[in-house]
Amino acid sequence: MRLSATPWTPVVAILLVVLLDVTFDAYFWRIPKLSDVFTDYGYELLSTVHRLKAGKPEGAIRVVAFGSSVAFSFDATQVTNLVETATPNAHLDVSRLLLPGAKPSDYRLLWGGDGTAMRADVAVAIVNLGDFLNPSFEGQLKEQVRYVLPPWQTLIERHSFVGGLSGQLDLALASVSHLYRYRKLIRSCIQDHVKFGLQWFTKRDPLQGYGFYADGYARQEFGMPLASVNNGELEYYIDPEWLRQQGRVAIEFSIDGKLFLRRAETTSGWKRVRLDAPSTARMLQVATDSEWTPRAAAPDGDIRLLGVRLRQPPPARWVNSSAPFPTYSGQWRRRRQDDGFLREEGLSGQAFVDRWQQVLAGNTQFAQQMRGYQREKLSIRERAFEPRGEYDEIERLVASLSRQGISVALVNSPESPLILPAYRDTPYYQAHLAFLRGLADKYRGVRFYDFSAELPAEDFNDWHHPNYFGIVKLGSPYADTIRQAIADRYASHDP
Repeated sequence: MRLSATPWTPVVAILLVVLLDVTFDAYFWRIPKLSDVFTDYGYELLSTVHRLKAGKPEGAIRVVAFGSSVAFSFDATQVTNLVETATPNAHLDVSRLLLPGAKPSDYRLLWGGDGTAMRADVAVAIVNLGDFLNPSFEGQLKEQVRYVLPPWQTLIERHSFVGGLSGQLDLALASVSHLYRYRKLIRSCIQDHVKFGLQWFTKRDPLQGYGFYADGYARQEFGMPLASVNNGELEYYIDPEWLRQQGRVAIEFSIDGKLFLRRAETTSGWKRVRLDAPSTARMLQVATDSEWTPRAAAPDGDIRLLGVRLRQPPPARWVNSSAPFPTYSGQWRRRRQDDGFLREEGLSGQAFVDRWQQVLAGNTQFAQQMRGYQREKLSIRERAFEPRGEYDEIERLVASLSRQGISVALVNSPESPLILPAYRDTPYYQAHLAFLRGLADKYRGVRFYDFSAELPAEDFNDWHHPNYFGIVKLGSPYADTIRQAIADRYASHDP
């Protein structure tokens, strides 16, 4: 039998496309995002924005941290736990908007388009000197930035910096069609689910324990056959240093993929959980909302990211074994050790400095990029400070947030002590700091925090991106800024 198209086929196809376009926000953002932030920064950022626009938990204080790649230093889960543990009456909803290469001018457009709908109470603006030295609107607008900004506002303000007529047409089409605007996100979504499907169909036997180290410590996610749990009772240890670094620990226990129990641990020591599972149950899966590292407590400490510890060391076949099957959706995502957050293998002291100098003198793409950043920052020693370009943009952004009644923590992000002393005392850098500090004096509800000298050299991956030791250490300073912002908000509402 031969099938032929009817005269109505094109009309039906067009109507279907229009329907998918018009209803895009009603279905696309409900599809679980399976990849982590490193896979597609734009997808991560826009998914977070749409979640914020969907509503705010009742009674919650919403905190939105944002910035370029330096915003990696802000761990939303850690900050939430530290603040709520120290301030039991505070109920936070903390998110992070991160896009490498984004400038204050880009975030002003983003907040201008979606800021009111996100309903933030506190904004943490994380900036670095490099954000002001190469303004995005003085050259071609980067593609990765263009795809996350509100297209119509971007076209109006940046029409001469978006790649000529083709770039302008691209933004014009994106402003009238969801399917066109989010085409890269749709592709990323499809790729995520295809990858998940392939992993699922090639999964190994789920009765294999995974996520353990040889000494009995587990990773953030681990699993074990229920038959290996003594008398149906799991005993695990919460290290006091973990609580010091993270404030508290949330744990989810699942049996054969179905949530069984949630716990929030606020005290250290040995804990027990009774696993009243049916006789047909096979596998226990455990996930925590964070990990901890002894290295953040001592310069020569263990560099691993650790979770709970079990009484008995695991069988050798479970050690360093990954999950035998993927999880379709989850609230927490791992901070992976292989993603570049520990570039110099955990060295410290002079050994780290020697390795860094060796890397910097190399001919790799990374070394060339780092030398470029170095030249750019050291160039300010010969320059006069002029508060134009991105300085004007950050003031416009801060002023707008202040007018909306949003408390603003303006944070100057950490710099490696291997480069900071070379320009710290220059007139340009001191004027840079004075300008940012002046915004706090000029606008209501704004405070400035200088984290530039917060970390030692070995806590960095490069000139200004902390590794995960540095990220852990920055949790407390960031939590302090949030607590201060909350106190300011309450004070401003006192009669």
